[in-house]
Amino acid sequence: MSIVDFIRKSINWLFRHLHFGLFKKIRSLYFFKSTGIILGNNIRLDGIAPNIKVGSNINIYDNAKIELNSKSELRLGTNIILSYGVILCCRNKVTIGDNVQIGEYTSIRDATHNYKGENSIIMKNDDLVGEIIIGNNVWIGRNCLIGPGSVIEDGVVVGANSIVKGHLEKDSIYAGSPAIKIKNRV
Repeated sequence: MSIVDFIRKSINWLFRHLHFGLFKKIRSLYFFKSTGIILGNNIRLDGIAPNIKVGSNINIYDNAKIELNSKSELRLGTNIILSYGVILCCRNKVTIGDNVQIGEYTSIRDATHNYKGENSIIMKNDDLVGEIIIGNNVWIGRNCLIGPGSVIEDGVVVGANSIVKGHLEKDSIYAGSPAIKIKNRV
């Protein structure tokens, strides 16, 4: 191996292992004001919100997207997993407790389109917003939609492909479109 090949391989290794890790830490510090967040690859972070509070050990997997605005209030507890392709859209307020797992391609949105607005052109109406609260020890399955005004109490399991709008009772299992209570978990 020539010295040029060795240098080229060393530089590539440094960029793969050091540069991006450092960049992700800086990005996490800038966006969340915390280094307790592990960012995967291709994470899209849109907007800056001054009102963010995050715990530690938060893991955001590859291809996730987080959208905020200047009025957003985002609260993330400790030991949270946002899996591959999760979308978190916070226009108003989203609170996620401790020990929460959110499955791949789940969408958490505290705003939705207002099709009954004053404008005859639907896309010009203001969005409808509502707070989302996700309690502690919650597991949300793959490809779910959590809509505005939803409250998911502690210990809830939400089955894959469910649509959540409303109040889910503590220590229960929900599934379906719309999500309905299947049984008690405990």
